[in-house]
Amino acid sequence: MPEGRISIGPLIQVGFIVHDCEAYAHRWTTLFELPPARVVEWPLREGMTAVLRGLPIDLRMKIAFIEMPNAQLEFIQPLEPNNIYAEFLEQHGEGIHHVLFDVPDPEAAAARMGVDVLQSGDTVKPGGRWYFLDTLAMFGFRSSSDAARRTHRRCCRKRYAL
Repeated sequence: MPEGRISIGPLIQVGFIVHDCEAYAHRWTTLFELPPARVVEWPLREGMTAVLRGLPIDLRMKIAFIEMPNAQLEFIQPLEPNNIYAEFLEQHGEGIHHVLFDVPDPEAAAARMGVDVLQSGDTVKPGGRWYFLDTLAMFGFRSSSDAARRTHRRCCRKRYAL
């Protein structure tokens, strides 16, 4: 691989920002042969944290996940105004927000791309962290990454969304 190119793995997830995640997921599962959505509210457990533009925030959102054979659909419904999801909904309406790929080191990828981390927070899996990168000007949408601990591999696996 040429010097400076960022290694990415397979497509993991396509994320949407919506007003009502359950209704949006129901639309997908009614139209397409997909399994029922799993709906959760974030934070899932005590002590989960999030940061917006370098400052801690109280992030609350409702999320519907639909598992597909090769990727996951994520429908995010912001429940508070102080986050990039609510900003996206206000500025663009409902729509595709991010595409998630595996990368070895999302923070290094952000530095290499010359973009800022807009928002980050704890993942659903304990010990993991996700990051949204400011790639709107570069790709036409924001990027996200996920650093999830995989204990059976004894390493840190990170995800990055373009």
